[in-house]
Amino acid sequence: MRSITRLGMALGVLAAMAALPAASLAQNPSPSGAGEGPARSIIVTGEGSVDATPDQARVALGVQSVRPTAQAAQDAGNAVMEQIVLKVTALGIPKEQIQTSRLDLTPQRKPGSDGTITGYAATNRITVVVDDLRLTGRVVDAAVGAGANEVDSLSFGLKDPSPYRTRALRLAVQDAQATAAALASAAAVGPIHLVRLEELGSSGAPRLQLAAAQQATVLPGTVTVTASVSAVYAF
Repeated sequence: MRSITRLGMALGVLAAMAALPAASLAQNPSPSGAGEGPARSIIVTGEGSVDATPDQARVALGVQSVRPTAQAAQDAGNAVMEQIVLKVTALGIPKEQIQTSRLDLTPQRKPGSDGTITGYAATNRITVVVDDLRLTGRVVDAAVGAGANEVDSLSFGLKDPSPYRTRALRLAVQDAQATAAALASAAAVGPIHLVRLEELGSSGAPRLQLAAAQQATVLPGTVTVTASVSAVYAF
């Protein structure tokens, strides 16, 4: 009996010793593990933004025609759209910068009836890219004068936003570095070094809504290009 008891105690001690290294590894995961960062790390995000003067505008406008038949509605809409395109191109806008963005044909039904169709609404919308911002208001005026009854939106942007995006990214990285350094100093740890850097995204100008008017006053203002990053620093 004593021999069996001693053997059981020995096996128990060996099992306990074998368990110690596994517990140590679990508390200190390897930095190379999939999806894991360093055991001692600071994770921060950084943001940067740059204001720029827009050099391009996009005007979305169109015409809706309601007629008793589908063909008549389409013909009426097409006739007006031809006049809109003629007036816009007469301002010096290349036809290549005018693109159809939507074509709809919707039956019109009498309210409260059994679904009887009373006519059809044909919608034809285009997007005009304007490189000379001084023409933006005149494009809207010309389109409305030619029969456009929908001015959906007006947005400003940049022909080439890449230089501004690069500056915004640089500022975002600097912001992340400053935040990580402040956290390390407050926690009395360090020195820190960068082990991972990831871009979270960037954006350009917000969209501006514009209602149709007889004389459109357009103020492009500035656009803001933003960027954000995520950074992991080890210490």
